Amino acid sequence: MLFEKIQLEDDEKVLTTARKHWFVIVSELFATFLLILLPFALLFILLLNPTFLSVFGLHAELHKEVIAFIIGAWLLLALLSAFRIWTHYYLDLWIITDRRIISVDQIGFFNRNVSMFRLERMQDIEYTMKGLLPTLLKFGTISAHTAGNNEDVFHATHMPNPQQLQGTIQKAMDDRIRVLHINPDSVT
Repeated sequence: MLFEKIQLEDDEKVLTTARKHWFVIVSELFATFLLILLPFALLFILLLNPTFLSVFGLHAELHKEVIAFIIGAWLLLALLSAFRIWTHYYLDLWIITDRRIISVDQIGFFNRNVSMFRLERMQDIEYTMKGLLPTLLKFGTISAHTAGNNEDVFHATHMPNPQQLQGTIQKAMDDRIRVLHINPDSVT
């Protein structure tokens, strides 16, 4: 869906695409799943002990509609949160081509930041994997530094196989610089 909307240059080839590691969405959706179960657990406690609400001066029989509304609103918010998590995971993307890196960062439902930087302007690409889970599951942070006066730094967190991704980008950078030195007129 989003990938087709990215305009590639003439003869530009996509080398690879990268999204966040699957562990990120699984852990966030698991927390949301626990939030979805919370009102049902409270309802179960209420059914086991009907006098529970009477401590607060409430009676379950008199407030069925209010309880149903609160549970419905809670579930709606939890499902909205799950949809936001999935949208953020699916639409955050790094596209590595033979000429540039395109970074798509979905910030909210209606807020997207698309950054592009050319491989020949790249000065440094590095990755870090900190912690037990990132090391075991092989995900980490990739940082790309561009040359120039303002020296932009682009970060992508929780990327799978950051060492392999760094190698792909480094090879693409080297190939691009080689092409530009052989044919300097091919700068686009």
